[in-house]
Parts: sequence; C-alpha cells; structure tokens
Amino acid sequence: MKKLFLILNILMFICFTFANAEVNYTTAQQDTTIEKTIDNNTSTKMTQEDYTNTIIITIAILIYIIIAAVLVYYGLKGKVVIYRNTIDLSLCVGLFTVLPLAFIIFMALFLMRIERDTALMIIGVIAFIWTCVVLYIAYTTLRDNRNNPLLMILILPLKIVLGLWYGLAIFSVLKKSNLKTVAQRREEKQNALARFAFSSGLIYALMRDKPLKK
Repeated sequence: MKKLFLILNILMFICFTFANAEVNYTTAQQDTTIEKTIDNNTSTKMTQEDYTNTIIITIAILIYIIIAAVLVYYGLKGKVVIYRNTIDLSLCVGLFTVLPLAFIIFMALFLMRIERDTALMIIGVIAFIWTCVVLYIAYTTLRDNRNNPLLMILILPLKIVLGLWYGLAIFSVLKKSNLKTVAQRREEKQNALARFAFSSGLIYALMRDKPLKK
C-alpha cells in the first residue's frame, strides 16, 4: 500500500509540475510578444495558449488514465476498495440516469408554462438530491479507504466514471437498434452484449461485498 501511495503521489507531482510549467510558459510568451502589433499579439497569444492548454490537458488525462489503471489493478487485488456493494454501484449509475430524467422534467415544466419560481424550486430540489448522492458516495469511498484518505480524491472520479460506463453498457443492450439490415442489428447487439459482459465482470471483481459470494 505504501508503494501504491508513493506511485500515485509521483504521478500527481508530475501533473502539477506540467501545470506550473504552463503558467511560466504563458507568462514568458506574453513578455516576448509585447513588441508586436496588437492584432498579431492577440492572435499569437491565443494560439499559443490554446496549444499549450491542449497539451497540458492531454498529459493530465494520460496521467490520470495511468493512475486509474493502477487503482483498478489494486482494486482487483483487494488493496483498495472501489465499490463496496451493489448499492454503491447503483448510486454511481443512478447519478447519470437522473440527468436525462431531470431534462425531461425541465421540458415538461417549460411546456406546461409553470411559473418560473416553481420551476426553479423543483430543479433546485433535484440538484440538491443529486449533490447529496455525490456527497454520500464520497463519504462511503472515504470510509472504505480510511487507511489512505487521500486516495478518495482519486478513487471517487474513477468509480463515478466506471458507473457511467456500466450504465451506458446496460443502455446499449436495452436500446432498440436503428440500423436497417438484420445483420447490422445482430452485430450491434453482439457488440453491446460483449461490452456489457466485460464491464459486468470488471465491476463484479471490483466489489468488496460480492452479491453471489458465499
């Protein structure tokens, strides 16, 4: 566990180092372009900043993918807890199930021409419940990994993203295909079932309290 914590700290340090380098690089570029005209200065500055931001974001994503892979590996080994049980998983999947439901409710309120204050109150209640669920997931994550509380910062987004991925896998199996030919629909359904089977196996392996384990 100490080795895991050290590896994750090194990766986070690299990410923050790149972020700091971005600030220094941007400041140096601003000093260099002072002698140019206003139009060229603005366009060059925006281009360089956009390019630098793209590189930094890409590097940060790659670093977190590595961190996530390490966390999944240690989760499979049982050294960290990603999901406690099926309830924990259901809450993570439900976070994204609520979003389209909230959109449908919002559109219904708009079409019914309900007063603005009433509509905002209903949306506020939905947002409050959604926030409470996120906080509860964060609490359970911290409780399950109490020996290394800093890991909660890294595990929380991972378990939410995995919940989204699993929810999309379920949705792809249940949704009706819009393809024209039978062969295309069959192939799409087979691919959806394969993704669902793989994601189900991974999620089940990451659960600490497995539902079918005696």
